[in-house]
Amino acid sequence: MFRIDSIQEEKAEGRVKKIYAELNDSMGIVPNVFKVLSLWPEGLELYMEMFKSMMLADTGLTRSIKEMIASTVSKINQCNYCLGHHKNFMNQFGVSSTVAEQIVNDPQSANISEAEKRLLSYVEKVTRHAYKVTDADVEGLKEIGWSQEEILEATLVTSLFNSINRFADALGVHPEA
Repeated sequence: MFRIDSIQEEKAEGRVKKIYAELNDSMGIVPNVFKVLSLWPEGLELYMEMFKSMMLADTGLTRSIKEMIASTVSKINQCNYCLGHHKNFMNQFGVSSTVAEQIVNDPQSANISEAEKRLLSYVEKVTRHAYKVTDADVEGLKEIGWSQEEILEATLVTSLFNSINRFADALGVHPEA
């Protein structure tokens, strides 16, 4: 299934079984990106908690913005597994299929607000060259209306998906059947 073994749902015990049940309850499936972490229950728990805190919790950024960020990062990193899921989540959380496709293909010409375009430009810079982010980049986001908390959240969601994209691709995670 992956490049490493994983614990299948029917064989899960303890912490892994609990997390699988939680995923099934909230998403209706146990995504492969979580199954691949199952040999290390503490790592699985860590990623599950980060995912819940950043993506599922009611925070400063809307879920649709978070999905735009996840899709942008996944497109840049060419992580087809994550891109497929998060394009679908954009649709689920209010972004039309047409606009979702525009965001994935060229966020700067997508039919989204100027503030969203600037945020996705920042996300791209963090993904490609975080060491080149400047005070002016962050100040520009503040000037266009993003709060410091939202900038922090966008940066952390960007970082989370850069991490998830890396391990998903490295370990051969593929779409669920």
